[in-house]
Amino acid sequence: MPRPELTTYKKLCTEFYDLELKHRSETPEALAFFTDYARQANGPILEPMCGTGRFLIPLLQADFDIEGFDASAHMLDALKQNYARVSNQPAPAWQEFVQDFDNQKQYNLIFVPFGSWGLISDLETAKKGLEIMYRHLAPGGKFVLEIETVASLPQPSGVWRQITNTRADGSQIALKILISYEPEKQLFKSLCRYESIVNNKVLATEEEDFYMYLYRFDEMDTLLAQAGFSHIKKYCNYRKEPASDPNTPIIFYECSKE
Repeated sequence: MPRPELTTYKKLCTEFYDLELKHRSETPEALAFFTDYARQANGPILEPMCGTGRFLIPLLQADFDIEGFDASAHMLDALKQNYARVSNQPAPAWQEFVQDFDNQKQYNLIFVPFGSWGLISDLETAKKGLEIMYRHLAPGGKFVLEIETVASLPQPSGVWRQITNTRADGSQIALKILISYEPEKQLFKSLCRYESIVNNKVLATEEEDFYMYLYRFDEMDTLLAQAGFSHIKKYCNYRKEPASDPNTPIIFYECSKE
């Protein structure tokens, strides 16, 4: 039975996301962080949930052997357009869900940045995804994962917020967002309305509901070990300082396959 179409990361959402990452102050530090792992890989690299190519494209430009996939057709269209601006080669990326991935290949490095893993909001599906990542990791390879924890929940919830990003031509995309949280399920929900604004007029809108699973501080440690990963390390920032505070909002995991 075919999997239902993805109901998030549509056209305006994808454009907003791409603009947002360009403006995020931590993006250069994040790129340096994952580039360092790429240098150590000495072999093929995979970026699941690669989005619009924020990491995939600069790593391709640096001549790393990397490919990726994403569940969103709109994200992949943006990636291909972004890559076409810097290369005359087709982007090595395709559409797929993590839980469906199986290409009979093993990678020296697999990484998922910026908390994207939490978008797999069903815990059993996330566990299956970790097992698939382990199976596709070469012996001695590394799996690097960035997650958001329950401590990252914005406060207060139940309040509308607005974020606006400006396009190169001066027009804007505004995101109006209402967040809520189901603590018993550890589910963070965002009700999102995107507006394309040109000359102070709203010309297009999109509405999407996002769900993200927020992990408890030690929860992913157990899940990674159950999937087979070893030498599990956890950091609280890109400087690889140990994550020891239970209130750490973002955790970076590094683990390997023996």
